[in-house]
Amino acid sequence: MVTFKDALRYPLIKAGLLFLFLAIILAFISMYGVPKSGNWHGNLQQGQHLIGDSQFEKEYFINNRTLTLYSQNASVIIVHGNKVDAYRLNNNSVTLNPLSQPQINVESGNVSYVYDVEGVQYPYSPLAWVAFISMLVGSALSLIGYVRFMEDLKGG
Repeated sequence: MVTFKDALRYPLIKAGLLFLFLAIILAFISMYGVPKSGNWHGNLQQGQHLIGDSQFEKEYFINNRTLTLYSQNASVIIVHGNKVDAYRLNNNSVTLNPLSQPQINVESGNVSYVYDVEGVQYPYSPLAWVAFISMLVGSALSLIGYVRFMEDLKGG
C-alpha cells in the first residue's frame, strides 16, 4: 500500500513543493514596506509654485497628503491631479488632501503653507517576479512528479 509520505518522497514532487515553499517566502519578503514621511513648509509670493519633492513622490507609494494654507489676505488656485481648487483666504486657513503633488498659483497676497506627506517604499518588490516564476516552476514540477508517480504505481 502506498502512503502520502511515499508521494512526498518522490524527487519531482519534493522539488516542486520546495519551489512552492520558496515562492511563498519570496512573496512575503517582497511585501516588506519602509514607511517614510516628509514635511515642507514656507511662504509663497505671487506666481506658480510646485510644493514638495518630486523625487519623493516618485520613489514612494503615497498614502496620505495634507496641505494647509494660511494667509491674511490672498487668492490662490491649487492644481492637484485633474482637480483645480480656488480659494480666497482672509485671516483664515484651509486644509486639503491633494490627489497628487500640488501646484499652487498665488494670484494675490502672500501665503504660508505646511505640506505633510506619508508614503511607503517597497525595496524588495522585484522579488515578487522571482516568486511568480518559482510558483510556476513548482506547480509544473509537482504536476509532472504526480503524473510520473502514478505511472510508477500503475507499472509496479
